[in-house]
Amino acid sequence: MLALGSFRLHTLDVQYFRLDGGSVFGVVPKVLWEKVVEPDDLNRVRLSMRMLLARSNGRNILVDAAMGTAWSEKMKAIYGLSEWRLDEELANAGIGRDDITDVVFTHLHFDHVAGAFEEKNGRLSSVFPNARFHVQRRNLETALSPNLKEKPSYIAVFVEALAASESLNLIDGPCELFPGFELMPCGEGHTAGHQLVKISGDETTLVHAGDLVPSSAHLGLNRVMALDILPLEVINEKTRLLGEIIDGNGILYFAHDPFIEAATIRRDDGRIVADRTVRL
Repeated sequence: MLALGSFRLHTLDVQYFRLDGGSVFGVVPKVLWEKVVEPDDLNRVRLSMRMLLARSNGRNILVDAAMGTAWSEKMKAIYGLSEWRLDEELANAGIGRDDITDVVFTHLHFDHVAGAFEEKNGRLSSVFPNARFHVQRRNLETALSPNLKEKPSYIAVFVEALAASESLNLIDGPCELFPGFELMPCGEGHTAGHQLVKISGDETTLVHAGDLVPSSAHLGLNRVMALDILPLEVINEKTRLLGEIIDGNGILYFAHDPFIEAATIRRDDGRIVADRTVRL
């Protein structure tokens, strides 16, 4: 647990999955990235799917929702999907599903939204019955009508379940959702309508960077994923964000890093690297 202003922050390590190493690291040669994350015999790398839990003034806010359980056995095998540890991780924080008041989605790719739903009697229902769902309107529009490149990442059944939810709150641009809890659209490099979450305390801030900086291995400005829509825009977005975090002595949260959940960062001989790891 990390105390930051009025917030108490927890990491929920709910699930792991596997993606092709080339899709995760783009044009970075395999001889470089396999030193960081070893691929399996199908060239897939193991990635974390963390939820960030922020608790303050009676609100229990989750950032993203992982993949969950509403998957066929075939798809579970394709993604090397691990068990779903949501209830255990929530219990470790002293709460349950019904206590979640808000779920903020950085974007609606399947590994960020599907875990908000579970299958019951052939239909999808909310895992968090008392929560409001917050997402940028621009991203929902993109998810409902994806381009050909992103169509496999925006899985219609989950996007449509969210769009039909009476608990949906659409955001237009940056806002302070709650005191000290900001939503910051970051451009369209990874996908249109992608947003970051910034949580501020008296002395520092923590930024959940979604898939703009999914792991510490992506701190290099030119380390973009093959999944990114506009790689040059990702570089520009990362340059701005990482510079601000360094200058403000902030903390960067990594949703997909299999080893490091959060860290301060620093410049080192022209590079940007993780400095002090932070446990939540």
